[in-house]
Formats: sequence, structure tokens, C-alpha cells
Amino acid sequence: MNHKKILKGISLVVGLVALQACESDFTSTGNDLIGGGAFEIVPHTVKDLKAYNKSYGVVDGSRLNEVPFGYLDNGLFGATSSNLVLQLVNQTSTISEITDKVKVDSVYVYIPYYSQFDKVEDKVTKYKLKNVYGEGLIDLKVYQNGYYLMDVDLSDGSTSKFFTNKNSDFEQNKVGDVLNKKRSFFFDNKEIVIYKKDKDGAPIKDPKTGENLVKERLTPGAWLDLDEAHFTKFMKDNKSKLTTGSGFNEAFKGLYFETNQGVNGGTGSVGLLDVTKGKMVIIYHDDVTTKDKDGKETVTNERKEISIPFGNNSLGSKKFTVNTYKSQKDAVYQSAVAKANTMQGDESILLRGGEGSIAIIELLRDNDFAELKAIKESEGLLNDAYLTIFVDKEKMSGQPIPERLYLYDYDNSIAITDFANDAVSSAQYIKQGYNGIFVKEDTEKGKQGYYYKFKITDHIRGLLKSKNTVSPRLALTVANNFAVAGYTNQKLQTEITNTPTNVTVIPSFSVSAPIGVALYGTNAPEGKKMKLEIYYTKAKK
Repeated sequence: MNHKKILKGISLVVGLVALQACESDFTSTGNDLIGGGAFEIVPHTVKDLKAYNKSYGVVDGSRLNEVPFGYLDNGLFGATSSNLVLQLVNQTSTISEITDKVKVDSVYVYIPYYSQFDKVEDKVTKYKLKNVYGEGLIDLKVYQNGYYLMDVDLSDGSTSKFFTNKNSDFEQNKVGDVLNKKRSFFFDNKEIVIYKKDKDGAPIKDPKTGENLVKERLTPGAWLDLDEAHFTKFMKDNKSKLTTGSGFNEAFKGLYFETNQGVNGGTGSVGLLDVTKGKMVIIYHDDVTTKDKDGKETVTNERKEISIPFGNNSLGSKKFTVNTYKSQKDAVYQSAVAKANTMQGDESILLRGGEGSIAIIELLRDNDFAELKAIKESEGLLNDAYLTIFVDKEKMSGQPIPERLYLYDYDNSIAITDFANDAVSSAQYIKQGYNGIFVKEDTEKGKQGYYYKFKITDHIRGLLKSKNTVSPRLALTVANNFAVAGYTNQKLQTEITNTPTNVTVIPSFSVSAPIGVALYGTNAPEGKKMKLEIYYTKAKK
């Protein structure tokens, strides 16, 4: 038997199958490839590309997937206080019968940041904080919230909306005085350690080492000690309500966090809170009456502890967060966005989170889609498509630069397919194939840096395969490091005029992002301007 001939035959069949599989993975930009089997990768820089600034203004600040908090003076983009309302979720009774003898020993709030383990130094565990910008102090005032948050809009039955400019609703309905004992706040990267205590609240020590025994270790987060006298009065005044979950929710409408510039000035700091893991803990003493078998009553003063989580913003949750913003926008920024060049594109793109601005990107649309039609008719197979956007280093000098941007389908208010289909993740990033990650400069290795790059191959492939000649506008927003994979569309207070339909929503990534970034647009000098590069395979002629 001639084994060599058999192997050659098998190799030929496998090769043909592999070739067919490869062809099915690509998208023909025109007819099937012809030629003698000699191929080359051909780059094409799209000429029909235009980007310009667009402000979107006030937006629904409720139920954000990523919850910002803090005060930051962001230079060119102005200063913003990211205020926050948090509701507690007491679905079942966790508080037993309360007497007039109740006395609160301590109340604290803990809400973790997004972080990653870094190192242990002098027996202290430290973390790298994600999505925290600035290093300055902020002035924080925490109040009991007195404004009731409906989960449903009674006028039409839809999910309720709470717009980011409605801070006065909460300001005017604060209950009592400031609750937090320490108003000066900063984002600390150290692990939080809670020690065990006895029934009297004294630390329990290890009999061998003499050191305090550890009860719990927590990742870095906002830890706030609140006023005990306020909560003692609250428990006494509402003792008949607090023994049921519904009664507690009626009596306690949450906490209102008001942030401002630090008392000593400075640019402040702002970051994201992982509210899903947050809680408020109340430790108190109260009289407990018991009876023995003979009916004799005994009264003992016992130490009790209750832990109540915050509403997590999940779909259908009746308890959720609300963000409001107090902004002082820079005049230069406002003027630049207002004077957007929608005909030729802008030289400078200014993206701003919160009540901010985006960039609208039009590609392959001009002259009745002339360039798109030409690419469709060419003899080639699409390999890759990349959109690259360069950061304006001069404008961003001394300012934090967002780790990521978000690119989406603006006309239809949906994610592009490259984002939706991307399952590539690492310890540092999710959606890593889609990318949009800031590339840092590395002078030692000769790495240029200071740019963002998006893989939009699937989006371009869709345009080329479509029977209709269409190219929906895209939009670019500032974003955090995608603390969570999903996102929501947040309702705009004033819809944006657009064709074919007006735009009524903005991705929550932009609403949650507490900073801005200056980029070079499509009308910038060569070498800096935004560019779209398409790579496809063609037969050599």
C-alpha cells in the first residue's frame, strides 16, 4: 500500500476543507476571489470619515450599573460634585422588638470600591483602586434622606426616572443634621480589618499572642461612622415600624451623600462604588425580657447587631440608587462643543461624562455612500478594521485620562456587534478584543502611546454584507474600565434631533464616567487625526 499517496490525498482534502472554512470566516467585499492562489494583505485608510462634538445634557441618573461618587475639578471640563442617594433593602425583619431602653453603640456604612490586590507592606494589605480619579480630599456630608423614591411612574406605569439636575429634591428633604463624624474624605487603598468584640463591645484578644482577634477583612471601600444619637432617636421614634421589612422601608428612605470641594481647596477625587456589596450596620443594646418556667420575668440588657444591604440597581429592584450632579462647566469647553462643525468634522473632540458630551462619527456615508459602494465592489475579503483615536496630550496635561472609551451605534442606540460578541477578558479588562483601552506612552521602548484603538471588524463586515447600502452613525463616549460587563441606556431629559429617528437615550457608561478627555478629531493635522483602517485579502494581479 502506498502510504505516501494516501497521506497526500488526506492532506489535500483537509486543505480544501480548511480553505472553505477560512473563506466562510471572511466576508467578501465584492465577488468571490479570482486569481492563481497568490494573495496579499491590502490596507485601506477610509477617506469618508467625519467626527464632531455633541452635547447631551441632563439625563436619568437612577439605577446606574456603575455608581460614581465624589468631587473633581477636571480642568478643561470644569468641576463636578457627584452626589448620591442610597436606599436600603430590608426585605425581612432583622430587628426584634424594640424598647424605650434601646441605645445605639455604633452605626457604620461600608461600600467597597472596585480594586485588585497589590501587595502586603508592613503587615498592611494594599490594593490597586480601579476607576478612581484624583488624589485630593473632598468634603462629604451624609444625611438621612427624606425624599420618597417611587419605583414606578404613576402617570404611565413605566420605570420611574430621576434626572441628574434634581439635586434640590434631596437637598430640601434632608432629615436632621449631618450624620458622618468625619467630613474630610479620600479614597484609601488599604484593606479594612474588623475585630471581634465581646458582649460589652470590648475587643477580644488571642490568648497566645495578645493581639486582637480578626472578625472580618474587607477590600478597600468607603467606611463611614455615623451619629449614634440620631439612630437611637430614630429607633425609639419608629420602634413599632422597624420590626417588619415594609415598616423599616417606610420609615427609612435611605442616605443622601453630598460632596463638595475639600475645605482646604484642591482638585478633589472621584470614583466608583460597588453598591451591590455595600451595607449599613447598626450595633445597639436593648432590654430583653424572658420568662422562666414559673413565669418569673428577667430583664437583661443585650448587645445586638443588624446588617442591611443597599439596593443593587438590578432589573425590577424597588430599592435603587440615584446620582445627581452639580457642575461648573468650563466656558472654553462649552463653546467648543456648541460650535461643532457638523459639515467637515471637528479638529478637537471633547468627551465629557455625567451631564456631558459625546462625539458623533459618520463613516462611509458621503456622496451617496460612494466609498462604501467602491469597497463592496472590490475583489477582496475583509480581514480586520480598526478605528484609532489620538489623545491631545497638551490639553490633557495634568489631568486623569480615562482607561477606556465606548463606541456604539448612535442612530439605533445599541452596542455594535464587536462589543456584543466579544468574550475576551483578562484579570485587568473585559471586552479586550473590542478594546477601546487607553495605550500609555513608553519612551524607553519607543512606544508612541496616547491613543485608543477599537476593533470594529464585525461592524464593517455587517455594512459590506448588507443588501441595503447603509451606514448608521456611531458615537464615542468616555467610559470607566467597564466595572461591569453590562450597561443600560439612560433616558435623556431632552431628546436629540436626529435622522432617521430622534435620540432619546445615552449609554450609562457615559453617565457614570466622572471625567473627560480631549481627543484629536477627523479635521486634525495628519499623524494626529482620527483614522479608520481596513485590511483585506486580495489576489495578486
